[in-house]
Amino acid sequence: MHNEPTLPHGPSDAWLTDGWLGTPGCPGYRANNVVARLDDQPEVDPEHLYFHLLLLDANGQLQDNHSGPCYALSRQQSLQERSRFVRVVAELVRHAPSEDRGLSAIGQALNLVRDRGVALDCLVVAAQVLDDACSEDAVVASLIQLLELSLGVNDAPRVLFAVVADMARSADLDAPDAAGLKVPPADTRSKAAPINDSSLPAQVSYVVRTAGKSHARRYLRKLIGSELVPLPHVLGL
Repeated sequence: MHNEPTLPHGPSDAWLTDGWLGTPGCPGYRANNVVARLDDQPEVDPEHLYFHLLLLDANGQLQDNHSGPCYALSRQQSLQERSRFVRVVAELVRHAPSEDRGLSAIGQALNLVRDRGVALDCLVVAAQVLDDACSEDAVVASLIQLLELSLGVNDAPRVLFAVVADMARSADLDAPDAAGLKVPPADTRSKAAPINDSSLPAQVSYVVRTAGKSHARRYLRKLIGSELVPLPHVLGL
């Protein structure tokens, strides 16, 4: 019923950086090795735009794709809203695809944003679905990116220093911490000092390992007051 998504022609080095693709009416955005883009296929759905999420390999060739009607975007949506949608979705799943499973592991999150859009409540749920489905490394990478966007590259390590220190000082396993999660055991706490002298990736890895990859985003969100999802204003849109 619909055409397979195609990649725009261009020199190979055009795929080495993030950026906008497509047209104003059907925009696309590349983030890392994923491309979120819209299409116009009235024969499939006369009321809504069509959505593609493309996964590229190291050579910029199509490896996998998730496609379907985008019920969150009617044909009356403005060009600005269309661009905002593809940029936010691309950033949401930037780190999520699995090398062995492609996009299959994140299909639930993609269906969610196609159906409900990229408002805050939907993004929070979609991010949680991704955290549950993705690897620990993917969760760490996503949180690092969003912490730096939300807090700034220089301030993010300082804020995480305090978070890790608080986790390490928590002494009672049975006492819930500020996020309603169990605090780390003593042997984990003892390792916090060298972590806090290290980089933001080491600090975020410590939080993810300690709180668990399915809880780390919620834990940090309650402690630092940032939603840690790619909201348009965080991306400068």
